Amino acid sequence: MRFMLGFLCHPSMESSYAIFHGTLYKLSEQNFVSCSFLQGNLGCNGGMYGRAWNYAKTHAIESEASYPYTSGTTMKSGSCLYNSANGVMNTTSFTTVATDNASIMTAIAQQPVSVAIEADTAYFQTYTSGVLTDAAACGTTLDHAVVAVGYGTDPSTGPYYLVRNSWSASWGDQGYVKIGQAPAPGVCGINQDVMWVTVPAI
Repeated sequence: MRFMLGFLCHPSMESSYAIFHGTLYKLSEQNFVSCSFLQGNLGCNGGMYGRAWNYAKTHAIESEASYPYTSGTTMKSGSCLYNSANGVMNTTSFTTVATDNASIMTAIAQQPVSVAIEADTAYFQTYTSGVLTDAAACGTTLDHAVVAVGYGTDPSTGPYYLVRNSWSASWGDQGYVKIGQAPAPGVCGINQDVMWVTVPAI
């Protein structure tokens, strides 16, 4: 399984650091996309959380300001132009969360977590409001990384996860989607690959 590289890594890192250290950094997506090939990632062709976070253990990630995102325009991974002098944040460890909803909610209560979903269906892509609850319509073949930032209960459809997507605020409900809770693999496969990351003080 490979997911969109830049977004899948940095929101969890940014959130973890902000929660525990009080400063919110905007990390460079391009740093991950262009530079974590040695860990097994494939730039614009996708990557995985753990591989990118392994890269960040030994390479403090630059800010978006010092290493701006270009792949969205060029559609190319680009050469690695990493400058260690501009690095602002490492990772120390990351943890895989069990696939049951109680464990996932416990993790989210501590900090936002990276999750993977199937996002290539019309059911998901045309979402505008409410809660996605049709597991069959959404599918469970993981192809897209997002960030679960909260959870709640809808009076009509029951418990859900609040998920931040990477398709700008014009998509979904101002960039967010509510995905219903169900036994693993979960609606849109959301229970299958849940991870949270730890970052140190700098």
